[in-house]
Amino acid sequence: MNKLSILADENIAHLDDYFGNFNLIKLKGRDITQAAIDAHNPDALLIRSVTPINAGTITNTKNIRFVGTATIGTDHVDTNFLNSHGICFANAKGSSKHSVAQYVITALLTKNPNLLHQKITLGIIGLGNIGSTLASYAHDLHWHVLGFDPYLAQSDINNSTFDELLATSDIISIHTPLTKTGEYPTHQLFDQACFDKIKDHATLINTARGEIINQTALINAIDDKHLDAILDVFPHEPSIDKSLLDKLTIATPHIAGYTLDGKLRGTDMTYQAFCQYFGLPITQTLDGILPHNPHHWQKLKVSLYDNPDMLSTYYDILSDDMALRNACTDQVLGTDFDRLRKDYLLKREWIYAS
Repeated sequence: MNKLSILADENIAHLDDYFGNFNLIKLKGRDITQAAIDAHNPDALLIRSVTPINAGTITNTKNIRFVGTATIGTDHVDTNFLNSHGICFANAKGSSKHSVAQYVITALLTKNPNLLHQKITLGIIGLGNIGSTLASYAHDLHWHVLGFDPYLAQSDINNSTFDELLATSDIISIHTPLTKTGEYPTHQLFDQACFDKIKDHATLINTARGEIINQTALINAIDDKHLDAILDVFPHEPSIDKSLLDKLTIATPHIAGYTLDGKLRGTDMTYQAFCQYFGLPITQTLDGILPHNPHHWQKLKVSLYDNPDMLSTYYDILSDDMALRNACTDQVLGTDFDRLRKDYLLKREWIYAS
């Protein structure tokens, strides 16, 4: 039997460790197109969020039987399109939930270490893997959590209406998928009417998808309501307008989920789904690659109350912010944005034990 042929995004973590025994063709994610499929005729595609898969980008699926994305988000993949062609799809659901939640905590405490000693209200929009994980960290810090997710039953964290959350939260963190249809579409959810409901001097943080926010409305809110905005994703990503970047409190190049743990977990989950679909033995495991991790959330949390500056020794988020700003002239170009992500030095997660 011939080896299975895989066309893969070269930036998937430890790709060779997991898929090196197959006929592996590696390209930049944005170069995985119909032309590449025609040239290589793969059995499977392994992608990230920069590769759109739909009827407009893929006109002939040829021999493709499996598409796996090493990401939580799936808005770049038209799953109905894949289903109509009998192609199996898998994503890495939950792989970076702690990475992103820890990014949010780091960004907030870097911006304002005094939050450790304040009774703040954190509003979380979207209570899936990431949003619910963030709620756990917030409770550990004795913050009040308001959550809104119209697709889940009411609970101790899904406890608010959308308007109440906007009006009363000191901090709002977005963790929804990007959707353009359905009863609760999130595309351009944060428009001018939405920002009008947010309290003055609030903080908005978005680690989900950039198009959830209307850029003009955000800039107006920063100016008119003295809103602090922390963005890891951008309305016109991978390009960023300087007019927006200059107004942000913290800005990073879509790396909130970029920890060694989260990225490897995403690859491992994709690999397991691939092996299951093709009926292959699992010969690689996460434990065989991840080194020892000395970082523990509970220990860090206790230390931060006395020495909040030590957070930068775990993750210096301001260095990521500076790298992005240094790449900006009239705007951040997509090539520079992608380079920052490709060359990113992966940090470690904090081990979380409740």
